[in-house]
Amino acid sequence: MDILEIARLEEARLAIGCSEISDATLPIKSGGVACRGVPGWWNNMAVGVGMNGPVAREEVDQIATWYESTGIEPRIEVCPHADPSLIKHCEALNFRVRNFDNVLFRELSGDEHVRPAQTPDPTISLRVVDKSNDAEIREYSRISMTGNSPPGFVMPDADYELAARVVKHPRTVSFIASVRVGSSTHDAGAGGLELHHEIACLFGLSTLHNFRKRGVQQSLIAARLNLAASKGVRVATIGSRPGAGTERNVRRMGFQTAYTKVILARAGTGLVPARG
Repeated sequence: MDILEIARLEEARLAIGCSEISDATLPIKSGGVACRGVPGWWNNMAVGVGMNGPVAREEVDQIATWYESTGIEPRIEVCPHADPSLIKHCEALNFRVRNFDNVLFRELSGDEHVRPAQTPDPTISLRVVDKSNDAEIREYSRISMTGNSPPGFVMPDADYELAARVVKHPRTVSFIASVRVGSSTHDAGAGGLELHHEIACLFGLSTLHNFRKRGVQQSLIAARLNLAASKGVRVATIGSRPGAGTERNVRRMGFQTAYTKVILARAGTGLVPARG
């Protein structure tokens, strides 16, 4: 599978999935969709723009106005395979670089059994989150959203609602990893998987500080890859900030960089940026 095909599949997957968990959506003629929720939520972003061809300046202006009208900072995730006109119009409309995100991929085979790159702690066990169990969903969300945050970080209550939408989505499977310490078992890590036709995305990978360097992340990666392969998925993706621990872990398990997206935003007085 070539990189352009992977980019088209991944950007389409993200656009569809994000729109399905958002409060409001704005389809974009040149490709993709703008998604909107509570100010501060990560799904306040436009994705897949320009993947179908040239972008009109009016489209970017419409995206910006649509967000700003509700007090949300406009944000566009730009795939390097999008039409170059997108960057030109974003520059003209005062969008600035906010961050970068690597999209990594690994091809899968149905007869392959993926193993962690290092032998994991034998006390690690994994379970699938019950979509009907609100307590389990909240526990998964807490671990997934706070494991990579500074010590003492408290997840805003409003963010649990969005996390629950993701867990309950019919195409996602969520895992919690636990570690046995003496006679007690402690939830230690979490990770989600979205299955979308021939592509799957690993997301939400996080390990709590006290349980790192045991192989929790790699156990979660392997379990999700094996589930995806068993469903006939051809390629798995994962997003990571360049140089982050997640990227280092997945590279050790066969992932490589497909492309790097640039995150553009237009700041303004009173506008709330996305968290994370």
